[in-house]
Amino acid sequence: MDPHHEALYQHARCYDVAFSFRDVPAECDTLAALFARHAGGTVGSMLELAAGPGRHAREFARRGATATALDAVPAMCDYALQRASEDGVALQTVVADMSDFRLPQPVQLAALLMDSASYLLDNDTTLRHLRCVAANLVDGGLYVLEMCHPRDAFAVGTPSTQTTWTREVDGLRVETQWGAEGDVFDPITQIEEVTATMRWTGPDGSGELVERARQRRCTANEFDALVRASGCFEIVEWLGSLAPPVPFDNQKAAWRMVPVLRRIRPTTA
Repeated sequence: MDPHHEALYQHARCYDVAFSFRDVPAECDTLAALFARHAGGTVGSMLELAAGPGRHAREFARRGATATALDAVPAMCDYALQRASEDGVALQTVVADMSDFRLPQPVQLAALLMDSASYLLDNDTTLRHLRCVAANLVDGGLYVLEMCHPRDAFAVGTPSTQTTWTREVDGLRVETQWGAEGDVFDPITQIEEVTATMRWTGPDGSGELVERARQRRCTANEFDALVRASGCFEIVEWLGSLAPPVPFDNQKAAWRMVPVLRRIRPTTA
């Protein structure tokens, strides 16, 4: 079983089409507002982790920030660079594990979106990730994560997200199913074996990919404890969605868990 749906992420164009329903400018508006509120000023440098096509990094580059897209899959970084070039914006890319990297210069804002934090499968990996991100942030910098809502982890009430959807862009039609009957959730480790299915048809042909990988489901309390244990961050706000920005609660509009972390400034004697 692949650790993070790597085969699926090799199909960068199909993935980009599949998730094109995201309102990236509005989400970046929220990220910029969070930065202004908790760090002060405007975002001058930004890092998108597990960036895939780098849509958010490209949007911040379009707004004048120095933007970097980091992903473990070279095909995604290549695609992000291609799209940035087409958009006429400058983008830096880094092929690296999101728990083990070093940027030339620390950034002011980092973001890990689309529930990519679910690929951090245990506490040690999560702590290593948090400390690695902190080492690449300026003091007082912000780190925003978009995670699965806990009610979905434990199947409480109506699911917050659709598991099957179809998108079409420039003649490329992509059908995506995230999860399948028979996927197993282990309540002890809080890890689910998730089957991702992608089918595509377009000018260059058609295909299908079915892949299983593990994803961890995290509660708010345990993530708060991990952040405290890292010694690098404080949680300054919780949201239930980036667009629109709504409170983190059990209302239907809160379909995500979005902790907002601030890099702890060193104390002075």
